[in-house]
Amino acid sequence: MTSKPKLHIVSNRLPIVINHNVEEDTYDVTPASGGLVTALAALKKDVTFSWVGWPGSEFNPIAEKVIREKLANEHGCIPVFLPDRLAVPYYSGFANGIIWPLCHYHPGEFHYQESEWIAYQKVNEIFADTVVEGVQDGDSVWIQDYQLMLLPALVRERLAKKGLHDVKIGFFSHIPFPSSEVYRILPTRAAILKGMLASDLVGFQTYDYARHFLSSCTRILGLPTTPNGVEYEARTVHVGTYAIGIDPTKFMQAVEKTSVQARIHELRQRINGRKVYVGVDRLDYTKGVPNKLLGFQEFLRIHPELRSKVVLIQVAVPTRIGVEDYKTLIQSTNELVGRINGLYGGLDYVPIHYINQSVNFEELVALYAAADVCVVSSTRDGMNLVSYEFIASQTAGHGALVLSEFAGAAQSLNGAILFNPWGTEELSQALYDAYTLTDEARKQNHEKLFRYVEKHTAANWGSKFVADLHNLVPSVTRRLPRTNLDTLLSKWQNDGKKKVIFLDCDGTLTHLNRPPKFAKPSDDVLETLKSLSNLPDTLVFILSGRDRAHLIDWFDGKYLGLVAEHGCFYRHPNAPEWHRLAEDYEANWRADVRPLFQHYTDRTPGSFIEEKEVNLTWHYLNADIEFGAWQAAQLQMNLEDCSWYQNAGTASIVGR
Repeated sequence: MTSKPKLHIVSNRLPIVINHNVEEDTYDVTPASGGLVTALAALKKDVTFSWVGWPGSEFNPIAEKVIREKLANEHGCIPVFLPDRLAVPYYSGFANGIIWPLCHYHPGEFHYQESEWIAYQKVNEIFADTVVEGVQDGDSVWIQDYQLMLLPALVRERLAKKGLHDVKIGFFSHIPFPSSEVYRILPTRAAILKGMLASDLVGFQTYDYARHFLSSCTRILGLPTTPNGVEYEARTVHVGTYAIGIDPTKFMQAVEKTSVQARIHELRQRINGRKVYVGVDRLDYTKGVPNKLLGFQEFLRIHPELRSKVVLIQVAVPTRIGVEDYKTLIQSTNELVGRINGLYGGLDYVPIHYINQSVNFEELVALYAAADVCVVSSTRDGMNLVSYEFIASQTAGHGALVLSEFAGAAQSLNGAILFNPWGTEELSQALYDAYTLTDEARKQNHEKLFRYVEKHTAANWGSKFVADLHNLVPSVTRRLPRTNLDTLLSKWQNDGKKKVIFLDCDGTLTHLNRPPKFAKPSDDVLETLKSLSNLPDTLVFILSGRDRAHLIDWFDGKYLGLVAEHGCFYRHPNAPEWHRLAEDYEANWRADVRPLFQHYTDRTPGSFIEEKEVNLTWHYLNADIEFGAWQAAQLQMNLEDCSWYQNAGTASIVGR
């Protein structure tokens, strides 16, 4: 009897917190909170799932055994234990020191080290070994985020070795995916793309990120794409957009608690009637906290009449304290706060209340509820759920949301005041616009924002992705069945009939991305072809778009059949004469086509013209892949529009 199909969630960290009771030498495991945990909690009633991830610390072998049993029995979790010698270069080094800054458009913040890339690969391999232990046909695997970008391919390889081919793999990126021009900076760019492309479904927060991913697949790997998929290894990898949300009920209920109401009242009394701008961010260079402070300073400078009427409460949660770049960020932010308070503050007024520590949940909700405006100034953010949390906490008020256009949430939250965080004057104006909003405008904006947050919850996000993953039909994406090599060899050896082998030349026996004169097959390929042609009762034909002269130069005397110019000419093995399949023609059409080809060659860097006996070819393989394809389409239309095209007995073949 087979068990019910299971969903295997895989993330860098497990959704638990482990505390070691030193006196009793026991381990207490408590559930962690977070958007992903909330999103997947709703799936438990419909889907059986396990959660695979790193516990976050190194443990001795005895502790590992205890923790593994406790996690499996009480929490449905499977731990991936990592030694610190791997965890540090994998997590702090490559994942957060390379991928994180690159995907957030801060390439200057990373310093590539090969040892960290090796650790990243090794940890992904350890994860893969753990994941496949519990997977069977019919199951689904959902891999989360940038720490595990290689994992889909590694899992796919291991499943194939176990004979498991009916397992769907999904990957979701919670962070932005950068434009191809930025992503191509990464030395390991191709390996990471191929890792992700082993998935059946790849999800992103916004279509911009999906579009950048698709463009990278085209420009870096040369793969054909559509707006919602990539053709890779004879199958379609589906690409979709899934905007994550929060559990708004949690915040709405918290606002109504007596303790939170008391804290809201206390905060408003201390503020003394001033309008409150609130910011809640991790102190990370992607969150734009200095940009926000500079914008607030400009706001106070331009509007001196408001200096005693507004305050900014900025919660900046420390992160990665030991990293040098973050130490610099902390210092510069502290100096900026001090300077602004010194310029515009006094004995009775402090413009910026700076809280450089985390706050508990009830305190956070009270801050949201007491504020008049929430300011999110991310220079790049996958989504940014602070904006959602603020909206859900404004049950009594209609606070305004001032939101960076570079946060993923900006594409969803209609009703926010959008701004460019790199423009100090623009941010200052957005702060002023929020201050001067009428009550009616605030109410209308908040109603639109709240409707979206209430509908697009974290639970809906998780359910939609899993439903789409389950509903995929992989069988229709494969164009040709894979040939079983053992079966093929067995039939070959046991069949007494004559055999014919047809081999494509360009891109199979030779490289595609070379000019014709440099595309000669290697000596190893030529030796293999000679061995094949010497097999009894075996004929070998080489199919090519090259002209006869090239094929004779490369293969003459190799006892091979040759087909030149896409079938215009052919020659049998061991026969010197060529046969012509193309009818005799008048070559006048070349005089019309050649200037047109030259026109596009002059305007498409990397393209060139190749003249053959019958064919005239415009090559654009070495041009920019997207621009070259666009120019080819334009050229095709121009050819078909020519009056002589229909009557000249010519035909155009589209390739690269």
